[in-house]
This record gives sequence, C-alpha cells and structure tokens, in this order.
Amino acid sequence: MKKILLISVLLLAAVLLSGCTGSTTWFGLSAVGDVAYVANNSAVHAIDLKTGNELWTFSGEASSGIFSFGKSPKLFVVAPIVTADGTVIIANSGNDHDMYAVNPKDIADPQKPIPAIVWKFVDVKGHWIAAPLIVGDHLFAPNADGKIYVLDLKDGQSVKKAIKIIEPFKDVPSKPERLWSQPVSDGKRLYVTSLDHSVFAIDLATYDIVWHEDLGGAIPGGAVLGSDGMLYVGSYAKQLERFDPATGKHESVLKTNGWIWGTPVVDGDNLYFGDIVSGVGGYFYSYNTKTGKSNFEPVKFESEITASPLVLPDHVLVVTESGNIYAIDATGAKTSWFEVTKGKAYTTPVFANDSVLVSYIEADYYLIALDKDGHKKWTFPAGK
Repeated sequence: MKKILLISVLLLAAVLLSGCTGSTTWFGLSAVGDVAYVANNSAVHAIDLKTGNELWTFSGEASSGIFSFGKSPKLFVVAPIVTADGTVIIANSGNDHDMYAVNPKDIADPQKPIPAIVWKFVDVKGHWIAAPLIVGDHLFAPNADGKIYVLDLKDGQSVKKAIKIIEPFKDVPSKPERLWSQPVSDGKRLYVTSLDHSVFAIDLATYDIVWHEDLGGAIPGGAVLGSDGMLYVGSYAKQLERFDPATGKHESVLKTNGWIWGTPVVDGDNLYFGDIVSGVGGYFYSYNTKTGKSNFEPVKFESEITASPLVLPDHVLVVTESGNIYAIDATGAKTSWFEVTKGKAYTTPVFANDSVLVSYIEADYYLIALDKDGHKKWTFPAGK
C-alpha cells in the first residue's frame, strides 16, 4: 500500500475531515469553448483561454457574522461541467454536500465577478467525488453514498428517487466514498464503475439496474465505449475487460503490469491508458479493439500514471505523477514533450483553443497552457 494508496488517503482525508481547507488533493479541470475551469480545492476559477486571465471565481455562498460559526468549509475537486445553455455545474466535496448550477452571464459586481446561483441541490448524505453526466435534460450525479441522483437540469430537483447502486447487493460492502468516476452512456443505458470492484448498467428508460458484474479489483476510473460498440473497463485487478453492454458478459482482453487508475481514452479503434506499478513507476498501453492486440509493447515510465492520456493528431500525451509530459507516437516511441520544474500531476490534461491545459499541485501555479510544441503560453495565476 504505497504511494497511490497514499494519494487516495489524502483525497479522502481532505473530503471526510475537511475542517482544514489547506488540504491539497488533485484538481478538477475542464474546458468548453474559450473558457477553462479549474477546481483548486478552495474555489472554482473560470479562465480565458486566450489570455490566461480570470473571468470569475466561485467558492460557494458567502458566510459572515455569527451565522458563519460552525459552517463546514467548501472543497472543490470535481471537474465542472457545462450545460448547452452555458450553465456551469459545480460540486462541493466538503461536508455540506452542495451541488450548484451557476450562471456566468449573471454577475452582479464586475469588480468582483461571481456568477449567480441558479439552483442548489443538497439532499445527499455523501461527498461528491465523481463528475456528473448530462443525458438529455437530466443530470446523473454519482455520490459517495452509493447512489446516482437524477436531477432536472432546469431547477436541480430530483426527477425520481435516487438510484441505489451499492446498497442492493449484500455481497458488496456498502461503504462510503465508492463512486469516484463519471458515468458513460450509449443513450440506452448508463454505465457506472465503483471502488467496490463493480460495473453497473442502468436502463435510462426505467432507471432499473440491468446488470452488475464484479471485476475483483477496485475501479477508480470510468468505463468507455469502443468503436466496436463494446464497453471497456480497467481496474486494480490489472486487466482491461471488455463487456457486452446489453448483457454484462465480459472477458479480459489485456493483462497489465500494474493497477489501472485512469479511464481509458478511445481514438478510433485504439484505446490508450496507463497504470501504476508500486515502487517502479507506470506503463502506457495502446490496445486495438479491431485486432484484439496491442499496437506496441507497454512503454515504461519512471513515475506513476494516474491521469488519462490526451490524444492529439500526431501523438498521444502522457502525464506522469512527477509532472513531466511525454509524447508517444504510433510505434510506441517516447520523447520528452514538457518537463515541469515543480509540481505533481494527477489530473487528466485537456486540449482546448489550440492549447494543452495541465493542472498541477504543489506548484507555483494551478494551471499551465502549452502550445502544440510543449512551450509555455501562460500560467494561472499569471507571472509564474
């Protein structure tokens, strides 16, 4: 139980014991259009991708006077998501369990830009760790209490009673902090992974659980749908599993050297993902769903790979725990693309507005924007 489990403990400690907002976990990162969003524990920042300047910040409702006594501090670690009309969904992973929808177009004070709250949902008992998923007019939000909450995007109210994920199965420990990853959907079913070794399929028409399978290892990452229509999931069982989405029938298609932490990334017929080998580092894999074979031998790294890779037209970028970024070509050749001077990277990088965005902890900045050659364009905060 070495470094990666320590990472897990740090996150859970910050979430469960969030009496101190100075705790540092990995940050949440996303981007839509010309705006990047980074959740850096204490707040969510919206950043102009062209300039690196802050557009607004959100840290929950302001508390003052005697009414602030005893209030739980906020903790923002979940990557914000944006609806079709521009509303931003923000989850507070602290003990208040708030989920907000904010309107960036509604800012009362331009000198202190804070988006107005459209709605707030608080009827949960666990922490928000996984990002929610938008399907149609509904928001499917996994919570650490073992349930999926189905909310109406317009007002944040529950569409129906929450879907129990962990609790119905007596052979699966019903413990908190188990749903860590954003679900995926094919329009018919919702697929959810759990640290309790499980993969679930939920019928979107009835909200019933269609099937449930145990992989024998924790699944901190999410599932992905391949170009062949099959569902792929990696886990701590050191295997990449292929599922029939309709039945849940599955088989191992690739054995790995270590634990698979992140969600595999799909690019055509190829799947890309990394793993963690305690005391050694990590390996990067490229699996072809059409041939059923690896495209090249696993590429070894000096540091663990917890983030999902980023696929670009000419190469795939791999960010390691050490903070360095490497480019992998179609043959599996590895070259250094960006070397960080300070900081660690646990968050999946994002490509937006011709920039590669990488979030760092224990660094002088929360976010760096790099050009297509790995050169710095700007950092947030600026001047670092």
